[in-house]
Amino acid sequence: MYIGPTRKNVESISSDRVAKMIRNTRSLYDGLAKGQKDKIVEKFINGVRLGFGWAGSATELASHPAAKVFVDERDRMGGDVDGEGDVNTLADARTATYDGCVITTSTPLSGHVETETHPVTKMEHWRMSDDLASPTWALWQEGSRHEWAWPCPSCHEYFTPRFKHLNWPDKSTVNEAFKKAKMACPHCGELHSNRKKEWMNARGVFVAPGQKVLPHAPDDTNATMVNDDGIEHTVMYGSYMPLSDEGPDISFWVSGLCSPWRSYGHRARTFLKAVQSGEPGRIQAAINTGFGELYNTAGDAPDWRSVESQKMDYGAGELPEAAQRITMGVDVQKNRLVYSIRAWGYRKESWKIESGELFGDTDKQNVWDDLAKFREKHYSDMPIHRCFIDSGYRAEFVYAFCRKHQTWAFPTKGHDSQDKPIKAARIDVTLAGKSSPVGLQLWHLDSDYYKSWIHTRVEWGPEIEYGWHLDRDTTEDYCKQIVAEGRTVKPSGKVVWIKLRKDNHFLDCEQLNTACADSLNVDQLSEKQKVEPREEKQKIVAKRTRKQNNFLGDTSNWLNR
Repeated sequence: MYIGPTRKNVESISSDRVAKMIRNTRSLYDGLAKGQKDKIVEKFINGVRLGFGWAGSATELASHPAAKVFVDERDRMGGDVDGEGDVNTLADARTATYDGCVITTSTPLSGHVETETHPVTKMEHWRMSDDLASPTWALWQEGSRHEWAWPCPSCHEYFTPRFKHLNWPDKSTVNEAFKKAKMACPHCGELHSNRKKEWMNARGVFVAPGQKVLPHAPDDTNATMVNDDGIEHTVMYGSYMPLSDEGPDISFWVSGLCSPWRSYGHRARTFLKAVQSGEPGRIQAAINTGFGELYNTAGDAPDWRSVESQKMDYGAGELPEAAQRITMGVDVQKNRLVYSIRAWGYRKESWKIESGELFGDTDKQNVWDDLAKFREKHYSDMPIHRCFIDSGYRAEFVYAFCRKHQTWAFPTKGHDSQDKPIKAARIDVTLAGKSSPVGLQLWHLDSDYYKSWIHTRVEWGPEIEYGWHLDRDTTEDYCKQIVAEGRTVKPSGKVVWIKLRKDNHFLDCEQLNTACADSLNVDQLSEKQKVEPREEKQKIVAKRTRKQNNFLGDTSNWLNR
């Protein structure tokens, strides 16, 4: 089975490349079943099924067993397939009948990795990283982590070519870089032209951390490697040596600089043109496709340690004395509800009280019953005043829960931008087709505004008055999730938030908490009193218009202008 990112892509691969290959291979063409010549989704050749699927169709990926499944361009596929799970997990399930294997290939896209030198072998490798948005790189890290290494034509020491080893004269024009770009050996510093690439590739081997290739001898036909067992082994050029403690997953990385079809000069020219354009998309494409390396889009995201520095000396579940309101933000996943509970005080000072996960299939009632229990929960006799739930996934279950708890829980919908940070609208209509004044209320949020607000508070630091605080029991995972997305502004002026790590659920929960606090008008809380006097609240309500009174709860000054 072949799995591509989109149906259009898969149909093109099937009807163009695969069909042409079959027509030009007599043994395959003669074995093609009758009526199969023009079929796109599947072909039977000598009784063997060759199927095609794509990431957007859970049905195609779950219908047929296969001995070998090829997942192509994994980074250009989404996380879940129609809510059914990860593409590679579904692909692996297809191989169970045959005890087969899944082969994944892709150009990696976004993330941040650094290199490190092995303390024993002194060979440089990619360091393990959790700052990744690339699922392919994450899969590569789970495997053996072999990298394609070359011998230097001058000193004969092996090294892995990377973008940082590509050299061209300072202040070169694009055309000068195209003509003068060379590969620098990190051991002896010698510069090698593109003419030496074929010689180096012919003697290349895959090297994993803990392995060392002994210096190349000019008359050798094989490479000599030392594994972690300390014994010398002979390895054919173009091959690899398994690790002694290697698991079932073998992974390989090759730099785009090794391509025989693109010169060093071509790679340098493409990169310089992208930099001169100032367009992040072109720069990323040059890094990804030209070198096979990750493009770091961290941009304006604070470091996760800045989040960790917001910890204060109070424990999880403890309510600070200055707290006056409590909110809850809930992010809906396939198999759990992720939540964070935050208290608010004067000048929008806030404290994380509790965070966690309620496990259970979110299309079943049990996990929603667990969430309902929070309505009765108190912290130092103070209840959770309001709960915001993201309705971007499993909306029907979110709506059903909020209808049942209509004065406490509200569905939300995030937008890249809107004219106000937060606004509400009824989603139910009357028989006449008009918005119902008593129907379920959906809150629309400006995601850019609220994520930026949180990151700004984090960057203020722990010393600032009226800050954004965390309890001392806050986990490292929580801190990393808060900065799991980075803010990037495209040349067009459009703001885009890019995932830098796989999990960003607590960031979503905290933006819901912040929006929920705005819906409760926490920026008008008094410094001296915890609960607004009844008569004062009645005066405020009396000043509202009838339209404003349709909204449940308090609203801030700018909310309904």
